[in-house]
Amino acid sequence: MTDYAAMADIERKALYAELQGLTDAQWGAMTVCDPWTVRHLVAHMTALGNQTAPNFFKGMITTGFNFNKFVDKDLRKFNQGSNADVLAGFAKTLTSTKTPPGPKYVPLGEYMCHGEDIRRVIGSTRKHPEAHVVALAGAYQTTGKPLGGKKRSAGLKLRATDVDWTFGDGPEVAGPGMDLILAMSGRAKALDNCTGDGVATMRARC
Repeated sequence: MTDYAAMADIERKALYAELQGLTDAQWGAMTVCDPWTVRHLVAHMTALGNQTAPNFFKGMITTGFNFNKFVDKDLRKFNQGSNADVLAGFAKTLTSTKTPPGPKYVPLGEYMCHGEDIRRVIGSTRKHPEAHVVALAGAYQTTGKPLGGKKRSAGLKLRATDVDWTFGDGPEVAGPGMDLILAMSGRAKALDNCTGDGVATMRARC
């Protein structure tokens, strides 16, 4: 059985280590998750690390079951004070065992994808363990809303060029596994690193 929790823990700690020493400009850099900056994403992941089923369902009720409003409200709670304060809040989640309701792969996906969103604007890189990439790609290929990985990959062959992972049949989209994951989650820019007859189709679905 895939240990998504252990993988997520590794990814969260790796990202925290990379956030040390960021400049104010880097904290304020806009990410592909516009209008979220690096700081917003760190606060969002801090909210994730404090999430529980009771808090989730209470939050959904108080926001009229509007998922985006719930996420934004939860983010604001942890986006207070200085950049150092926001980082300190994230640090407190490193030993947390709290998990949101839903599929077990969700935290892994959040830390890996948002971690990449951050790295790609601050000029950092990470070689994710192959097992993490394969596990998350396998999970994302079947996701419905809000990620939509199943719909974006339908009728296409996705082939990772850096890890042992292939899925589907049809016009090919080939590229680094992390870029395929980002594309499945709707980040069209990740397809700039991919090739194949299916790239245009997948880009149109992002």
